Parts: sequence; C-alpha cells; structure tokens
Amino acid sequence: LYCNGPAVIVRDLKNPQECYTYTEHSATPTAACFAPSGFYIASGDTTGKVRIWDTTQETHILKFEAHGLGGTIKDICWSPDSKRILLAGTGRDKRANCFMWDSGTSCGALFGGTKNANAIAHSPTRPFRAVTCSEDFSVIFHHGVPYNFVSTITEHKAFVNCVRYHPAGSNFCTVSTDKRSLLFDGKTGEMIGEFKDDTTSHNGGVMAVSYSQQGEKLITASADKTVKMWDIETQKLVTTFAFDTKPVENQQLGCLWAGEFLVSLSLSGALNYLDPNTGSTSRVLKGHSKSIEAMEVSGRGIFTASFDGRTTMWDADSGESEWLKGNDKKIIDMRVTDENTLTSVLIDSTVLKTSIDSLDTVSADLSLPSDPKYMTASADVQVFGCESSLVLVQDGNATTTPIKYNPSGLAISPNGNVLAVAAEDDPTLYLYDVAGDTLTQRQTVSLSSACKEICFSPDGAFLAGAGKGRSPLLLDVGKDFKPVTHCWSSTAALITVAFSPDSRLVALAGIDNNILVCNTEQPMDSPVKIMRAHPLGTINRVRWIDAETVVSTGSDCQIRQFTIKS
Repeated sequence: LYCNGPAVIVRDLKNPQECYTYTEHSATPTAACFAPSGFYIASGDTTGKVRIWDTTQETHILKFEAHGLGGTIKDICWSPDSKRILLAGTGRDKRANCFMWDSGTSCGALFGGTKNANAIAHSPTRPFRAVTCSEDFSVIFHHGVPYNFVSTITEHKAFVNCVRYHPAGSNFCTVSTDKRSLLFDGKTGEMIGEFKDDTTSHNGGVMAVSYSQQGEKLITASADKTVKMWDIETQKLVTTFAFDTKPVENQQLGCLWAGEFLVSLSLSGALNYLDPNTGSTSRVLKGHSKSIEAMEVSGRGIFTASFDGRTTMWDADSGESEWLKGNDKKIIDMRVTDENTLTSVLIDSTVLKTSIDSLDTVSADLSLPSDPKYMTASADVQVFGCESSLVLVQDGNATTTPIKYNPSGLAISPNGNVLAVAAEDDPTLYLYDVAGDTLTQRQTVSLSSACKEICFSPDGAFLAGAGKGRSPLLLDVGKDFKPVTHCWSSTAALITVAFSPDSRLVALAGIDNNILVCNTEQPMDSPVKIMRAHPLGTINRVRWIDAETVVSTGSDCQIRQFTIKS
C-alpha cells in the first residue's frame, strides 16, 4: 500500500501486476494505512484531509471523511481495535491528531512537537501507547485512551524520521538523520539500547524502520544506500543489503517487512525485494512518478516516457519493467523505426536511438533545426515535425523542407509513399508525396477542427485523427481522403488515436478520461466507451498490443491495459 502521484495504490506483493488504485482524493495523497481488520484503508493528502474507504468492494465506498490536520499528512496509523485513527504531519498549531474513525470524535490530545511531525506509531496491545517523532529532534510518548502527553525523549540530535512498534508492543524503535537507531521500552518509554555496527547504525541518515512479524528482527533503511537487518535482543547487525554507491537515486527512503517479503523504497521510486538469504536484491519494481507523455509498442513490449525524462520498457504479460539509461531530458515523441530500434526525439532537438534487445541508448548524431513537435516513421524513413519545418531522415541523411505552419500530428503511410501532416491551430491536413529524400506537397484536405494526433491504418485504407473538436476524424484513403460518415463523438477534445493491428478498430482518447473504441467496418454503430479509464488525469497516449488489447497512459503516471471483447 503506497501513494504515487494522484493515486493510492494497493499491490499484491507476490504478484505485483495484480493491483488496484484509489483516485478519489482532490489533492495529492501522501500517506495510507490498512486498518488491522483489513476491511478499511485510511488515506491522507496534502490538504490534511483523511478519507476512510472500503477495501472489500470494487467501488471502494467512502465511509468517512474529515480534515485531520491543517497541512500535509505524513503518517497514519490505527489503534489495534480498528476504532481510532492517529495522524502525524504539518500544521500551524496541531501536528498530530486522533479521532474515532466513524464519527470524527476526538479521543485525546496528541503532541506532535514544535516542528513538523514525521511519523506516528501505536502499540498493538493494551495498555495503549502512542509515540510521535518530529523535526525538532524529539520523540514524544503518550498514554491512552484518551491519549495524553507523558514525556519527551531527547536522545536524537537531528530530525527523527520514523517510529514503529514491536508486533507484541514490548518496545519501539526510532530512527533519525543523526545516523542512529534507538530502542525504547514500549510501556514506559525508557531507552533500552542502540542498534549499531561499530560506532553507529548507518553512515548516513536513517529514514525508516520496520519489524518482522515474529518480532525477532527489524530492518532500517538509510541514505547511505544500504538496508540493514538487526537482531532486536542483542541490537547487533545481522545482514547488510548494499546498493550501488554511485547513483544518488539509490538512497533508501523506506522499508517494509510483511510476512516473507522485505521491500525497500529507493529515491528513484524503485521498490526493491530483498533476499535475506543472499543479502541481495531479488526483484525490482520500476515505474513512473511523473506524467507519462509518450508511448510506443513493439511486440509485447511497451515503451513509455514521462515528463522527467525517464523511459521505461514494460512486459505486457508479466508487468516487469526496466529503465532505459542514457537520457534525462523530456521525450517529445518516440517510434519503433525497425524491428530492433526505438527512436526518440527530445525537447532539446536531439534524437536518440535505443536497441530494443540490449536497451542501450546512443545519440543518432542528428540535431533538428527547431523545436520538435511530433515524429513518424516507416521501415526506412523517419520524419520529424519541427516548428516551421519538416525533417526527413533516410539512411542517416537529413533533408529539411520549410513549411508555413506549425505541425502537430504526423503519419506516414504503411508503404512509405504518403506523408500526412496536421497543423497545430489550422483545421487543414497537408499531404506530401515521399520520393527518396524529397517531400512534395500533393494536396490539402479541409477538416472540421485541428488535429492533435493522426495515424494511418496498418492496411493503409484509412487515416484517423484525434481533433480538438468532439468528432473524431476518419478519412478514406482510397477515395482521395474523403471523410467517412460516422456517429462517433467524445465529450471533450481528443489527444491521441491508434488503429488495431488488423485495422478494424480505432481507439481514441483525450481530456475527458474516457477511451472510445470505434469499428471502421461499422462506422454508424456507437463506439465502445471505456469510462473513466484514467479517472484523475488526461489520457496522453493509446496504443494496441494486439487486436483485442489496448493500452493507455496519462498524466496520472499510470499504464493501463484493457481487453476489447468482440
């Protein structure tokens, strides 16, 4: 259970591709926690709002909502009877709070420190105890219920980042930026000892701690790019999980010990499965934390690129992913230019080529004359739409054709003989003959609205477009690009379009969060509508994996697959 972008995500640790999302927060969610009963989840966001929702039904019915704090909620926990919710975070006066989950009635007074509270923990057994930790270097111990202040622990000399209770409630552990991990008595708050290897527990700030279910060991995650396992009784080191020390993205910011699974969170956003038998990483889950702006499909592989320049390759069947190296700039568009090469155009007007087999990325030794907008490709030709020019690349040679409009969508026919270009703010389609390295304008087609993206069907019979109007574009290529009469429409402007491999279906999506799937053989039939395909974000790309599976990406940082039944 974790938050990413605008969603709360629940994933199966054994089968991570099995997951669901909760997207009903009006602000970015920042913390979430299962109730001990397992029936509810409490999630909080940057505005201090807490939502308690059902986990047993697909609709995730809202049970209760309240403003818990005046600022960002950083941590949430439940009392062991699943009746009370405790919060820690930011606020002007109150930085910790506690209330009954079903009514919002206060159940005491928690003190979160004089600065922002970073974490909170509740004892799993009676007598009830609650502990908060703060950026004022303090750990604050409370009795309950009702919860009331007992003492302030000042053993740490820097931000205290996390606190967690032993599964039996006998002790709790706090970790801090001062590189120390301390153990305290769970009932009295008295210090028991310190986890340390030589002089300290880590060589960098300690960010998180998690106990095993048996309560014999715990793990700590640190900015020194290690996760360490400790014996609780002796406070001695058992195992060190070390990550590559060079990339700063390998700093470990979180950890979880759930049953047989040990998982850590890297600064890069990767979730690392840790193997205690070998002291190494057995599996890594990678993805996006920013809006996904571009996507392309090659066989069963899906390539996605997000706003921060991260490019990821996904296996459509297993959900496994791998980050592509060699680029940290925003990718404007990408295309599979042959069976083994992915070509990408960057915001700085450079072009990259990536081997699909090895995932090695190199520069194409090509710099475009102006800001790129879109690109398209056939078997041996790539065309880049730039501001006031079209650049055709064949056999490594580039030819620039000046134009008097700014292109948006580009598409080249399957046989590579015709290039179609849509203008950014002009409801006109420009058609060019492609002969060698030469583009010759042949005709223009007036449209009802400007198009954002266009594409030819794989059999070359149709050209479809996603336009700023609500009616999709469909042109019959064999009839001199004459519009095909249909009854398809969306509720808002369209952004992206793609044909299925058999040319029978065309998928369109845009800013209304829905996907339309239209049948070119039956244009007067109503389209299949996938409602709220991406509930919290604009859909930026749709593509087809096969004749029945459409995949979409959006500003909600997610990749979703849908099966279209005949």
